[in-house]
Formats: sequence, structure tokens, C-alpha cells
Amino acid sequence: MAHKITQNIKLLALLFLLFITGCSKDIDSLPLNEQSMHLPSRFSDDLAKDRYRKPLEILNFSEAAPGMRIVDLLGGGGYYSELFSHIVGKDGKVFLQNNSLFLRFSKDELEERLEDNRLPNVIRLDSDYADMRLPRNIDVLFLGLSFHDFFVKRDDPVISANPEAFFKQAYEALRVGGTLIIIDHAARPGSTREEWGPLHRIEEQWAKSQLEANGFAFNTQLNVLRTPGDDHSLDIWKQKVFHKTDRFIHKYHKVERQQEKPKF
Repeated sequence: MAHKITQNIKLLALLFLLFITGCSKDIDSLPLNEQSMHLPSRFSDDLAKDRYRKPLEILNFSEAAPGMRIVDLLGGGGYYSELFSHIVGKDGKVFLQNNSLFLRFSKDELEERLEDNRLPNVIRLDSDYADMRLPRNIDVLFLGLSFHDFFVKRDDPVISANPEAFFKQAYEALRVGGTLIIIDHAARPGSTREEWGPLHRIEEQWAKSQLEANGFAFNTQLNVLRTPGDDHSLDIWKQKVFHKTDRFIHKYHKVERQQEKPKF
């Protein structure tokens, strides 16, 4: 009986090894963006999030490519940073930025993700709104579900953003022609800035107008996270809409501003 159990264990171990080997071979044959989603080193929590984040479609939409320099702005625990890390490869860099507010709830996940140089091409960047210390000549500036935070008024000035300062820093960080990706929870059309903060949402067309007024040309949008039945008046953490909000995904490109002609 004991001998039979031992044989079964060995058989299971062999099958598992063959499975892993087969998976590795299959991963190598996939497109690069899809490979990033199937790496055996990914966290189980990340795999669970894939279902409602649609990462493959978003990675394709972002135009991320090998050798690029990407900023994952207010990237929390680094879910997207890990995916970008595989795509940009050893010749690229991912800057995973968080401020003191975001670190309150993402610090543990962030440290686990980056410990022991687990993602050698990901650079942790802890910096607050006033001076985010963003690197220059960035190819993609990625802002997932946090654009609205730049318009929330808070009592603590350190974690209360100045939108003008944000636009200036974002513009200076991106190279001309670089890509800005905005994903956010849509607020009720026509709603006001005062309504968005408590709901953690932002009005889509207003957001677009602000970006266009600050040097970013709208390119296109992706609708894979649209939820027509969303109650836009609900806080995103309410059970009814949790992970099921109506989310817009916009792509912008940095345009070179015309220098003002000297006045005589």
C-alpha cells in the first residue's frame, strides 16, 4: 500500500513537472503582452484581479514595448508595474510611483513585490504631489483609477494635490509624442467636482477637457471596462458597484506647445 502511494506521488510530481514545462513552452510562443499575464511568478492575488481589470486589452492599448521607459503613477502595490516590467525587458525601465497617502494601503504589497530585486527593472519612487520627482523622457505615463485623486481637496496639504502642478509635472515627464493612459471611474455626466471626491469618481468629458487644455491631445478610447448599468451616484466601494463601476479608458499623446512670439 505504502509502495503504491509512493508511486502515485512520483507520478503526480512527474505530471506536474511536465505541466510546468509545457506551460513554459507555451508562454514563450505567446505575444509579449500576453506572456506577461501567464508568468508562473505572478501573485495569486494579481491573477484574481485579471478577471475584472482586463489587463491584456489595456496592455495592448498602452502601446508598451521593449526598451520603453514607463511611469506607473500612483501605482499602489504594482499590479500593472509587474506586467510592464516583463514587456519593457532588460533595456527598459518602469518607475513605480506612490505618495504617502497611497503607501498607507499599498506598502506591504509593494515591498513584497519588489523584495530581493524580484523585478530588477522596476524602480520604486516614493514622492508626494508637490514634487513627484518624475523622470524625464518617459514613453508611457500610466494612471490607473487615480486621476480623480488630483482633484480631491483634503485637509492635509501633503496629500492634497494641486491640479496645475500635476499637469506641469506630467507634461515635463513625457517625451513629445509620448503616451498618457488614463483609466478612471466615471461620475454622472454633468456632475461637479465637489461630488466626485466622496465617490472616488470623475466626470469623463470634464477630465478630457482638462487634459486637452494642458498639452495632451486625445487619441482614442477603449471600452472594455464600460458598465452601462452602473449607478454613477454611488461610492465605488459600495458592494453594488464594487469592481463593476463604469470605467473609461483614454489615450492621449503629448503635443509640443507653440512658443509664444515675443511682443514688441
